[in-house]
Amino acid sequence: MRILYLVHQYLPRHLAGTEVYTHSLAKALSARHEVLVYCHEPALDGGAQPAVDDALEGVAVRRVAARTAGRAPASPLALFRAGYRNRRIAADLAETLARYRPDVVHVQHLKDLTVDALPMARVAGAGVVYTLHDYWGICPNAQYVRPGGGICHGPHLWLECGRCAAYGLGKPWLTPAAPAMIPFFAARQRAIDRAMAGADLFLSPSRFLRDRYVAGGLPAERLRVLENGLDVARLGGCPAERGAFRGHYAYVGSLAWQKGVHVAVEAFRTLGDTGAELRIWGGEHAFPDYARRLRRLAAGCDWIRFEGELDPNRVGEALTWADYLVVPSLWWENSPVTIQEAYCSGVPVLASRLGALEEKVPEGVGGLLFVPGDPADLARTVRRTLAERDLLEALRATLPAVETITAHAEEVEALYEELWEARRGQR
Repeated sequence: MRILYLVHQYLPRHLAGTEVYTHSLAKALSARHEVLVYCHEPALDGGAQPAVDDALEGVAVRRVAARTAGRAPASPLALFRAGYRNRRIAADLAETLARYRPDVVHVQHLKDLTVDALPMARVAGAGVVYTLHDYWGICPNAQYVRPGGGICHGPHLWLECGRCAAYGLGKPWLTPAAPAMIPFFAARQRAIDRAMAGADLFLSPSRFLRDRYVAGGLPAERLRVLENGLDVARLGGCPAERGAFRGHYAYVGSLAWQKGVHVAVEAFRTLGDTGAELRIWGGEHAFPDYARRLRRLAAGCDWIRFEGELDPNRVGEALTWADYLVVPSLWWENSPVTIQEAYCSGVPVLASRLGALEEKVPEGVGGLLFVPGDPADLARTVRRTLAERDLLEALRATLPAVETITAHAEEVEALYEELWEARRGQR
């Protein structure tokens, strides 16, 4: 079977959960099938080389530039449209589909690619699977968060989207013009809705995300909840035993404000030198202003340390150090891979009571929950773990089982075969 994965960006330059999961699945299935990952490579934009074909750990990859060399800088409107319908990407993808002739096209993320990929795959005779990793299909910023913080509970005829875009462009003074932007957001949604109608099956790693898409108009009968699999070998396996409580707390992930890292830093500031140590693993290049803010907040606190960006193959080392993983997110998370990594490593989770985090970390099962965006409540939760040292072992006993990428790949493979047979019958 020939399988084509579409993803907005890819390893080794981009290390977020969607990219890590896509690579793990592609690597697992490349042992039995012909696999190609197709992605936008920002490093190629504007350069003389429009595309590069290479391989990563045995997985064939085609990296494509979204913008060609010698062109004048695009207008904000052109950049907005290219975020969901990029003509240069569409032309290259059409050639790739004709040459590769996939049996299945599995979409992981379409940001900066093109929604035309779905109807193009159908015309090429491929079955189409779409894994929903965030809210990109129903929210232009993909996370349902407002620029100043807080959850956005709906587009309100896209007026809120215009305000969000003004802040995203770094031009908040454009906010009064938000009503004029409504037609562009409406056009984006119509294009995405028409394209997504061409997918045979949608997969959602959480019930919460599924319900949001169903509320947004996606047919429930074509949407299946399937948790992402974890490459446990990348962590060095799941340990059979862990040591006693040491007062070690870790954050592993992006240093972005919607991840709520500042909430963790503020909470641990108030704890003082109580024996609780927070180590933060995350790259500072994506949002340098925010990273500098975090360092200012942590100034003078020897018990808060920044460890830099963590390679996916070294996450196990950080979790071996940790007693608890802190997930202080301020947005509706879907299924953070770090929670699965923590569970596999025998590490309970302290998470915001928000979105799918309540689903992944039920109170007292695998961890504890605290009020989102509330450093005082997180500090209270940490103090409880310090006072009740036996709580760590009790929570370890409740850690949910983690599905390996091997078992997950077999489930996904069965779905591919079902679609493949249906498509072959139609042809």
